Amino acid sequence: MDIDEFKNYLKALPEKILSTAPAIVSETAVEYYKERFAVKGFDGSPWIPGRPKKSGSLLVQSGNLMNSIRPAYVGPDKVVISAGNAQVPYAQVHNEGFEGDVAIQSYVRSTKGKANKKKVDAGDAPGTVKAHTRHMNIPKRQFMGYSRDMADRIKKRLDEAIDGIL
Repeated sequence: MDIDEFKNYLKALPEKILSTAPAIVSETAVEYYKERFAVKGFDGSPWIPGRPKKSGSLLVQSGNLMNSIRPAYVGPDKVVISAGNAQVPYAQVHNEGFEGDVAIQSYVRSTKGKANKKKVDAGDAPGTVKAHTRHMNIPKRQFMGYSRDMADRIKKRLDEAIDGIL
């Protein structure tokens, strides 16, 4: 490599580093956020235990919430990671917690399973439930947000990538 090639190589280094950094950041963040479901905690704080379940573990029954975590925007100046979609409208509620009243629309109760054993006196027809409100208290079980551990992982991966480029 002659001196001109070496100069061109050095000029191209910042561009190589800047072009690979957003992908490294988004990949590391998505991995870190998905790991929170196995760890059942965030940034060293364990999640509040839930009721015993027949299948799955805390916040993981179908895996839809965890699998909805994805990079929403990856650009040279910022990376945005999001969770939730049409199948998972409850992502923000689980991440931030919620306490309050929720309006339940009227519906027709299924005639199978446990529903048969309950008396239904609301509504005109048997099995019809009138609109009502329900108080909900969902504790905060954060799986996304700023984390010092994640920032350290990103820095380590960026350092490794820079060493690989050099």
